[in-house]
Amino acid sequence: MPKYLLYLLLTLAFCLSGCSKNIDLLPSSGQQQQSYTVRDLRGKEISFQKKPEHIASSFVYADEILLDLVEHQKIAGVSKWVHDQGLSMAYKQAADVQGIVENNLEAIVALKPDLLFVPDTAKREYIDSLEEVGIKVYVFKYISRLDEIPALVRSMGAAVGENEQAEQIVKNMQARLAAMQAKVAAIPPQQRRSALLFLRFGAIGGAGCIYNDIMTAAGIDDCYEQARPVTKDYAGTSRILSKEEVIKTNPEFLLLGSWSQGGAYKNSEEQLEEIYNDPAYAGITAIQKRQAVVIPQSYVNCLSHHAAAGIEKLYAIVYENTNGTKK
Repeated sequence: MPKYLLYLLLTLAFCLSGCSKNIDLLPSSGQQQQSYTVRDLRGKEISFQKKPEHIASSFVYADEILLDLVEHQKIAGVSKWVHDQGLSMAYKQAADVQGIVENNLEAIVALKPDLLFVPDTAKREYIDSLEEVGIKVYVFKYISRLDEIPALVRSMGAAVGENEQAEQIVKNMQARLAAMQAKVAAIPPQQRRSALLFLRFGAIGGAGCIYNDIMTAAGIDDCYEQARPVTKDYAGTSRILSKEEVIKTNPEFLLLGSWSQGGAYKNSEEQLEEIYNDPAYAGITAIQKRQAVVIPQSYVNCLSHHAAAGIEKLYAIVYENTNGTKK
């Protein structure tokens, strides 16, 4: 063999060995794909030779993020609740994703995901059983606050190899929030509106939760704090106000987040009728002026980047009398 040819082959071998840690050659297409490793909330390292192409998610707000992170043909399945108009801000986007993630081993195995997103509220035994059959499980933090959303978007973006797309999603969300912050700052103090939020199980809110975060970002004073003015740790206790506590509040608006959880709870129309007909609530301004608005619950408890849209819609309902349904 000529010396120059031997030298060329040795040089090529050296270059390939030096790059093998980061690049996989795909003989079928001739394209190069960068491999990567991520660390989930557990601290577990998960390695990919290429970006996953059959991804599944088991939590509605992670579903909403995933739908904007990757092309939908790469999504093997999402939770059933992302298709629910009352709970999901992305139910229209999810229409072309047919796979449904059920929280049992057999159903998930049937989807054949090459990556599964699971919140840290899932039982350890469940996660272990998934990994034992070879499924890559990325455990993320179950969040409850508006300011935690960017970190969740970025962590999921890293897991699917779409860091730039994740940053763009965060950038867009933050720009919309900044625009809303400017609008709220321009509201004269005497024109600020107050409201009390009712979900299917009762009045809820207060500092330290997504409901309060979203109402505050929309420039709405949360009247929950008139009943419970002292911030407390609600771990293990209910945030739901009793009737006696609701009477202590005096909101200008009642906001009723409509979601029956698949028919498990009464709808908002029935709930509102009960509130209007209860003599105990007769002295509340919102009742006297009949200023109750039925909205999708998704507007006030979204934990994905779509929270910015929920805040915009809530502001428009209360300050511009658009969207929503006054009752």
